Amino acid sequence: MADSDLSDPDLYRLMWRLGLPAMAGLSLNALHQAVDAAFVGRLGSDALAALVVLAPLAGLVAAAGIGLGIGAASATARSLGAGRPDQARAVAGLSMTAALVLAVCAVGGLWSFGEGVLHLLGARGALLATARPYLLIQALTIGCAILQILCDFLAIGRGNAAFSLKTLGLCFGLNILLDPLFIFGLNLGLAGAAWATLCAQGVTLCVWAWHFHTPRGRPTLGPLRLLAPVLRVGLPEAVAVAVTTISLMALLRIATAFGGADEVAALGLALRLVFVVMLPLEGFAIGVQPILSHAHGRANAARFAATLRRILCMCGAITAALSILFSMGARPLVRLFVVDPDTVAQAAEMLSYLALSLPAVALRLCAQISLQATVQPRMATLLGLAPMGWLLWPSMALLVPLFGPVGIAISVLVAAWLAAFLALVPIRAALFPLSPTGASV
Repeated sequence: MADSDLSDPDLYRLMWRLGLPAMAGLSLNALHQAVDAAFVGRLGSDALAALVVLAPLAGLVAAAGIGLGIGAASATARSLGAGRPDQARAVAGLSMTAALVLAVCAVGGLWSFGEGVLHLLGARGALLATARPYLLIQALTIGCAILQILCDFLAIGRGNAAFSLKTLGLCFGLNILLDPLFIFGLNLGLAGAAWATLCAQGVTLCVWAWHFHTPRGRPTLGPLRLLAPVLRVGLPEAVAVAVTTISLMALLRIATAFGGADEVAALGLALRLVFVVMLPLEGFAIGVQPILSHAHGRANAARFAATLRRILCMCGAITAALSILFSMGARPLVRLFVVDPDTVAQAAEMLSYLALSLPAVALRLCAQISLQATVQPRMATLLGLAPMGWLLWPSMALLVPLFGPVGIAISVLVAAWLAAFLALVPIRAALFPLSPTGASV
């Protein structure tokens, strides 16, 4: 499939052409997570709690793949913008090699230290017995996810977000179809959800192997120095994702301390429903980021600012509307997944607070992709670590003792908006650069 022309003068058409497929792809991911939770929820609170507890573990390991993918996509787009397609292919080859090494290490580490990981996550008693067989197969799905994530980002970096969408649709669609077969039809329980994911990933990776076999997109192995710009952008993003995931793990542990599986299920469900919005938003940002990187590679500040302005307007309007809808409809949404009245009440209250953070997430995300596109990894890391890192925990220390488990959701809301105010600094610098005299244009 042909790549998009990242220099297309029609910015709106280019943004929708790149952003919509990536947004739809992560929307499918969000849908898959919601459907997965619905199927597993039929197995009982312990199974749903085990799924919630282990989900951040997959995110923690996949953080390396996400960081590598974002760095590779940014470097690929800049290379194409500078008129060096051979260098873009070499970046792809080196990134794939690094992803394969990471995948093997991840699977081996989880198989070797899985029991200790489960204890570290707080799994005890029936929860531990339920989670143990699931983790063994989940380790394989995590390794495949690292490779699949990189392939998605490489296609997006070349402006071919449409093909990435098709592969994601294949993977998540097949996964959703296989879930009831493995969970209930073959009577595998929670482990069946992992087997369904693994089978879908295997089919999808075969499609990616076919895609990269074409002469124009075939990766090559270039000099190792080409990994430097990939790592400069990717490592900070990987750290930010990892810290966010570790924070989610800690939040779930704190929820466990307030009562056990019911509180974990309530918080995990509220977070998953918010991710239904956050993941498509992140997908759109990822899809249009190559336009920013391409403009930076060509030193076209006007196009960079115009693109960022449009991203801000679209993401801000959409998240503001969805924030209101989620807050007003929190209880009916939660009732689609759980029936226990106490869990419904807790999850709905948490969701109503978390939904108000969506516009703040959009603002921070727009600033972060602009920093990545201009190769400012330190600033991107500082901003990325803010909402679920150094701004969250002071808020937690103040609010959780006052409000209990609901204080976790309120703390996330406060930290998200504080990070959004910080995001205004790089956004203003990008939209209103200083003139040679030092005055703002």
